[in-house]
Amino acid sequence: MQYLEHRGERIPLVGIGTYRLGEDTKSRRQEMQTFRSALLDHDMTLIDTAEMYADGISELFVGEAAAGFERSKLFIVDKILPHNAMRGQYYDSCARSLERLGTDYIDLYLLHWRGGVDLQDMVSNMQMLVNKGMIRRWGVSNFDTSDMRELFACSGGSECFCDQVLYNLASRGPEFSLIPWCRQNGVLVMAYSPLCQSAYDRMAVTGDERVAQIASRQGKTCESLMLSFVIRGRDIITVFKTSSEQHLAHNMQNVFGAISDEDLQALSQRFPSPERETPLEKI
Repeated sequence: MQYLEHRGERIPLVGIGTYRLGEDTKSRRQEMQTFRSALLDHDMTLIDTAEMYADGISELFVGEAAAGFERSKLFIVDKILPHNAMRGQYYDSCARSLERLGTDYIDLYLLHWRGGVDLQDMVSNMQMLVNKGMIRRWGVSNFDTSDMRELFACSGGSECFCDQVLYNLASRGPEFSLIPWCRQNGVLVMAYSPLCQSAYDRMAVTGDERVAQIASRQGKTCESLMLSFVIRGRDIITVFKTSSEQHLAHNMQNVFGAISDEDLQALSQRFPSPERETPLEKI
């Protein structure tokens, strides 16, 4: 595993997502084995979950799967739903998540998306959770550049640690203004759906002959090339979800091997960087 350091935190560049993990009792055992393989065999100690995922079941899954691991070596990311934030339920939502996770603190607590949340109220409540020791850091998810500017205009808004957004080889919109803005203002970017948001979109990448050639030349799979692309600057972290140990190993094959400038240029010819501001894609 390779890591980045941000505001004194040492975080894996690649972590494991948990969307709907644990929801299907028939596949739960296999999901558990894969999750533990991610922790043990690949040091993917960055774990991303949310109270929304399977209505809290995924948090319970994480609590069980991570039991026995040294807590200080895990970096757990969790999220509060906007409608709970709008009702002022920061403390209650966080407390419920902590109980399901079976831990005393969350490393990074995010507002899942903007919704109608009052940002100054959010900042105040997030800081309250920090002061109570329930969370260590706070951030946001699915915030576009204009949202981030508005957040930073709030008192204490610059304490935002991270913005988690959809970003991958086929969805490069954040490169135009959001990622540069976050870099300039010290906000970590965390990419979700690095392997695309649907099987159809992923096949458009993995089925591309040029992508396959580059992956083969780099000793990667098409999927690990996609992950390598996202973390290529070593200043963006990412998470992906899988319930298959085979897919896990497939995705992580030589993932930290650098992509040559020539191959990056070839990828950009097929999947170009944006030339103008575009609305942030969200799922």
